[in-house]
Amino acid sequence: MRIEWSEVPVLPGMRTGSTRQGVAGEKLSVVRVIVAADSSFKKSALHTHGNEQLLIVQSGSLELEVDGERYWVRAGDLAVFPIGSVHGAVGVGNEGAEYYEIFSPPRYDQLPGYFGSSPLQFA
Repeated sequence: MRIEWSEVPVLPGMRTGSTRQGVAGEKLSVVRVIVAADSSFKKSALHTHGNEQLLIVQSGSLELEVDGERYWVRAGDLAVFPIGSVHGAVGVGNEGAEYYEIFSPPRYDQLPGYFGSSPLQFA
């Protein structure tokens, strides 16, 4: 099956200046996130959840925090967030960023029309 991102609804992201698009199967989900260079990041966005998560940077750069350590990821980089880790994006480079988040089990809360509770627990 081929996914056309242009046909997937665009929703607001977790922070001002970002958007997300999500698709899911039975065992995993993928969220495409686009973050503008002037997006605002808050320390309170650090969170944890019961999903294993991979983040693949398509373009631009992000500053991430994982369990108290900060580092930058750039186009082509892969970041891993273990289940239960306290993590989040805390900054974006001058050019903004586009990245993909892969979750297992799936994050159905990232899909249009989801009305259940969020699995996120904010730190």
